[in-house]
Amino acid sequence: MNIAPALNHVNLMTHDMDRMIDFYTNTMGFRVGPRPPFNNNGTWLYLGEFALVHLVETDQEPRNEDPKIAHFAFSGTGMGEFAAHLRGLEVAHTFRLVPDTEIVQVVLRDPDRNVFEVLFDRSSMEGTEPYRWN
Repeated sequence: MNIAPALNHVNLMTHDMDRMIDFYTNTMGFRVGPRPPFNNNGTWLYLGEFALVHLVETDQEPRNEDPKIAHFAFSGTGMGEFAAHLRGLEVAHTFRLVPDTEIVQVVLRDPDRNVFEVLFDRSSMEGTEPYRWN
């Protein structure tokens, strides 16, 4: 048995499909793409050829009092441009340096308050100022 060292996708439940699609397409650069005809309403969001975020619509707002996943993460390049884009859209985010590594985490939340990170090389942090969570 061999499991590849890469995340295939994350599946998020949402009660506000339009708001989540807007966030992931306009803020994060995903695009809506093909989805198999499952028996529930959903949308697959792609980066390139990969459907990395699968949204499933729910009748009631998901409860996050006791989440089973603390966060998920993507890898990125161009941290300064990404941070400027987030600031321009007034999307709250913060930077965290991963101790003893060259990794910087840009941490933010989607409209349903799911926490995720975009990981960048530390060298791309120069001149970038964080916009912290309220």
